[in-house]
Amino acid sequence: MYLFPGIGLGTLLSGARIISDGMLQAAAECLAECMTEDEVLKGIIYPPISRIRDITKKIAVAVITEAIEEDLAEGYREMNSRDLQRLTKQETSPTFLVSAML
Repeated sequence: MYLFPGIGLGTLLSGARIISDGMLQAAAECLAECMTEDEVLKGIIYPPISRIRDITKKIAVAVITEAIEEDLAEGYREMNSRDLQRLTKQETSPTFLVSAML
């Protein structure tokens, strides 16, 4: 429920034709990083559902970043693979990247 929307969005926006093990790993690690220390100490397994939209964006960015690193990103709409590789840190923030590409 948490991973698949972000994996799908990241794959779509990167233009990757395949989903690699690395992209899946990046998504899983991103989800783990979305847990707060307090949630982990309380034994909560997943973050609250109220944060799913933000988590989906973060996972999408992690998937896009990994697709670029693995040279799997072909681009989406007007943004080709070279444009994706030139993105700055600010431009790969979840809110900026997802809104810019949609």
